[in-house]
Amino acid sequence: MRRLALTALMLAACNRDGHETGFSTSVTTAPPPGSTSSGGDTATSTSSSTSSAEDSTAASSEGSASSASTSSGAIPDFGTSPDGGDGPPPGCKGKVDFLFTISGAPTMEPKQARLKASFPGFIATLESEFADFDYHILSANTAGFWGYPSCAGCKDVCAELPEFPCGVSPQPCDLVRGAGMTYPIGEGASNQRCELASGLRYITSGQPNLEDAFTCIASMGTNGGSGVAEVTAMALSDDIHAPGGCNEGFLRDDALLVVVAIQDTYDQGSEGTADDWRDALVEAKGGDADAVVLLVISTDKDDPAGLCGYSPGSEHELRTWTELMQPNALFGSICAEEYGDYFATVAKMIKSQCDVFVPQ
Repeated sequence: MRRLALTALMLAACNRDGHETGFSTSVTTAPPPGSTSSGGDTATSTSSSTSSAEDSTAASSEGSASSASTSSGAIPDFGTSPDGGDGPPPGCKGKVDFLFTISGAPTMEPKQARLKASFPGFIATLESEFADFDYHILSANTAGFWGYPSCAGCKDVCAELPEFPCGVSPQPCDLVRGAGMTYPIGEGASNQRCELASGLRYITSGQPNLEDAFTCIASMGTNGGSGVAEVTAMALSDDIHAPGGCNEGFLRDDALLVVVAIQDTYDQGSEGTADDWRDALVEAKGGDADAVVLLVISTDKDDPAGLCGYSPGSEHELRTWTELMQPNALFGSICAEEYGDYFATVAKMIKSQCDVFVPQ
């Protein structure tokens, strides 16, 4: 067996987040759960000197965040639904399509753990809000590669990834960025084919052991994949949803679209601008911005009251993206100790928008 060279793999996955430019604005931000920072998020870098300056800043900022820090803004009130006019609107009838784009950067391991820990309560809340909760859940491939060249020739398993069978061949969609992830690979990843009852690249209603299935597809590991905004647009493109496409059937005309993007840098490596990413969400729902709910969990180091430490002078495109999707969007600090409160707020937003949703 050949020993897996994880450092080389991380270098091969280009992280383009780099230079930063000036930015001065604000966006509605959720108060972080418990209003405390998460200690112990300081990442020890094993990459070469070509690692991006932004990732280094993100890791060091989080490590120095004060436990007494709070995030500015307030959670909006979604208690009252708008008047549907002549008769009640059709509503989404409990149909919700969830798209998760999760960074696999080396600093993301503790954040991925918080995401997975928050998921059961989120699903329980939605199931209590909708009499017949009908969901699709897709975790998009942010890496765009599959397999380990250093594993070539091994007979059984890779030395550093004992659950990864070296003889397994990838499926065509395993190689496509934006495709539903069903075999996350890398350090800290699932390193196995996720068992989805649908036989598709996303979870559908009736999935046995839903928590286990989500944990499998969301355990992206630290394979170096990032660019969550760009991958979100890829995952919603026409080609990938066309007959025979990797994500065929995921987007439904009569379902609300909920996007959850998680990355601990500003995502300056994604192609396009915040306006382009907003357009991708709206176009995916036939031009109806009210058919989309967006949750971005990212560094808040651009906020003087942020949990990740304050580092002014950088343009935070992910925050701008969130602002452009207001009022159906929420920004949360990735340095919070847990993400349950963010998901609880988003659940209320989903219920409010679902009540007035008119399928195109």
